[in-house]
Amino acid sequence: MAISTVAFSPKEFRVAIQAQTALGTAITDGMQEINVDSITHGTLGGINNYDLKSGGGRILQDEHYFHQNSDYISEISISGIYSTEYGGTLLENITGDTAEVFTIASNYEPSQNIKTGASLTAGNSELLTLAVLPPKVGAATPSSTDGIVYKDCVVTSFSWTGDMTDNGGLVKYSATLKTYSPVALEVDSDSFTIAAYEMTAAQTISMSDWQTPGNRVICGQADVLVNSFAMNLENDAVFIGRGASGVPEVISRGAEFAATADINVKYDDESADLLNLFQAATSGASTGNTIMSNASTPADGASWGFQFPQSIFTSVALSEGDIMAIDASVKMVGYGNGTSTTCATIAD
Repeated sequence: MAISTVAFSPKEFRVAIQAQTALGTAITDGMQEINVDSITHGTLGGINNYDLKSGGGRILQDEHYFHQNSDYISEISISGIYSTEYGGTLLENITGDTAEVFTIASNYEPSQNIKTGASLTAGNSELLTLAVLPPKVGAATPSSTDGIVYKDCVVTSFSWTGDMTDNGGLVKYSATLKTYSPVALEVDSDSFTIAAYEMTAAQTISMSDWQTPGNRVICGQADVLVNSFAMNLENDAVFIGRGASGVPEVISRGAEFAATADINVKYDDESADLLNLFQAATSGASTGNTIMSNASTPADGASWGFQFPQSIFTSVALSEGDIMAIDASVKMVGYGNGTSTTCATIAD
């Protein structure tokens, strides 16, 4: 086999996702390609032990080396332009909600369905198969059998970000997915059925839609002029037990589901009040509404955005740039564990 003279760009790899119907079974028929500008690849090498053992002298001996390609967490992160074509799948997975509008209740409990032998509803996106496809450019490309497949994935963090100085506020996403199941390498990706993404204006979302000042509110302070924002969801995963071929027996969620937002706004008569509100700690049930939307309440099909009806400040500070600005950070809080009151609403 001759040496190859071809080098590839990280941008040439493709990513596709598909919801699963059972723990331990990857699905690659009916996948959806997603827009990615960056991929942080997961751990592929398994468990390795390189420790020097007694009786082996001063050199690690071959018989003392240990390798196992299972029983470890692999984490992969992706980012790109957000599209309603595939973004809802990621939001469904991390929120546990089965349809837009995605909501989080004060008495949120994770799904109890993700376990050995349980059937899952593919439309609910409780588990995901994620495939990384090798480049397909020109004649001297890697083999189609060089695909990488992560099965039994759960989204543990998800972010929307936007900046009015970057493509007019076009919103981007980033997501981190984890799996405990062994990663499949040298998979023939030519056998996959994949729908290509279409980056049309109707499927993207932009901060330029937030044209009503009264719907731009930080902890009760309305009419702020937003320069940039990040809406962040964190819902970690816990993998329990070991079933056949290294697949966990149960997948649950971590101790906290956190929703936060970091928002940079122009310093003016309206936003200056944020400094005092933070110091006085007056946010909460009566004054803590945070919303960034093109409607008074984010709704399916009619608007996009997010709302924390009750939120608290975690940070407020002056921020110098081309003009003076304020950085404000808020966190969603609930209405009591015994209530089903919605404490976050997200619509795309």
